[in-house]
Amino acid sequence: MLSVICSHCHALHFDCEKLTSSWVNHPKFSMCCLQGQIQLPSLQPLTGILHNYLTGDDYSSKEFCNNIWQYNVAFAMTSVGVKIDNFVTRQSSPYCFKIQGELHHLTGALLPYDNYTLTYAQIYILDIAEQLNVRRLNNKNLW
Repeated sequence: MLSVICSHCHALHFDCEKLTSSWVNHPKFSMCCLQGQIQLPSLQPLTGILHNYLTGDDYSSKEFCNNIWQYNVAFAMTSVGVKIDNFVTRQSSPYCFKIQGELHHLTGALLPYDNYTLTYAQIYILDIAEQLNVRRLNNKNLW
């Protein structure tokens, strides 16, 4: 569980991510801010519908949070194609995956073949209303 806080940037980490030079009471991390060497401006608080979806307790909010990965994919311009080494993912450490061989981005042709569903970057060349329609057709369980 993400339960250890970086004292510099307040990023959440898994306990196993701390540096070996850490103290129990003062964990150190290098992957977020290089122990305070990198400083980014704070994010502005969320407002409106996105804030409601992420923090609400109603059906729509729960549905959004349960399917957030698929919503992200619905707006992606490419997809990652990899051969996953499942030996690594069966470990007790935080989820990660090891890529065996090559990494591919699946984009598809800019213009789809006849009778094929539009995907990824092909959707972005359409007008806004048609983009929404195609995304609804590709992700019927989300809308």
